[in-house]
Amino acid sequence: MEQKIRKSVLGRGLNSLIPVSAYDREFVRQIKIDEIISNRFQPRHYFEEDKLKDLVNSIAEHGVIQPVIVRKGNTGYELIAGERRYMAAKRLGLNEIPALIKNVDDQKSLEIALIENIQRDDLNPIEEAKGYQTLCKEFKLSQDVVAKKVGRSRTSITNSIRLLKLPEPIQNGLIEGSVSVGHAKVILGVADKQERLKIFERVVKKGLNVRDTEKLVRSLSALKTTKRHFADPNLKYKYKEYADSLRNRLETDIDIKWNGETGKIVIHFKSEKELDKIVDRFQQNSAVPC
Repeated sequence: MEQKIRKSVLGRGLNSLIPVSAYDREFVRQIKIDEIISNRFQPRHYFEEDKLKDLVNSIAEHGVIQPVIVRKGNTGYELIAGERRYMAAKRLGLNEIPALIKNVDDQKSLEIALIENIQRDDLNPIEEAKGYQTLCKEFKLSQDVVAKKVGRSRTSITNSIRLLKLPEPIQNGLIEGSVSVGHAKVILGVADKQERLKIFERVVKKGLNVRDTEKLVRSLSALKTTKRHFADPNLKYKYKEYADSLRNRLETDIDIKWNGETGKIVIHFKSEKELDKIVDRFQQNSAVPC
């Protein structure tokens, strides 16, 4: 038995990709589950077991309310969208599932799968990035074109694909949720792969938020610059001379800290009396003669 489906079920994004005219009415059909194979371009690969179990329980009680989307394959049908519903129905041992049949090519199939998952917020950042990358590489689409098709800005597409340049452990962190896209963008600002991994490990271990991660990256960058700067023996000797000179004049410990761009002189004192003496020496040196 066929049941007419309202276009609003698909969402505006899907309708904009494959609009349905008044003369091209679509129907939901009951299709045997064993006639359906997974989408080879399915962008989603990570499924949360708890959520999948909840969906199984929901379908067991209410049935499959929203149909999956399929297309004709060489034998049977290939799934375009609705992977979780398909998996849940299989777990329940259902023989059939409601499905909307679309006549689309590989590129359009991936576009629909991407948009459905994006609208549901079902993709993790790496799955989304890989989906965009596939549209760009497999189907030779520019990032501008991909952005228009999925309703995102070109910058967001670029930033998303950049996540795939991160080392695999950090990508896994994004998949599992131990770090956010905000963390990943900060880490991407570090060029060295090993440093990226060290920062990632510290973020996870200490539970740093994005702002703390930015501070960490800045401090490590400053430290690296300092080490590089003081690696020059002439400069190292020069600052040592300055520190020794100030130490003799003020009769206290002096540290000079410099990161190649900014620096500070640290004057140490052990008591209020010692501080008064240091201040007196500054005042004497700065006194203007009559």
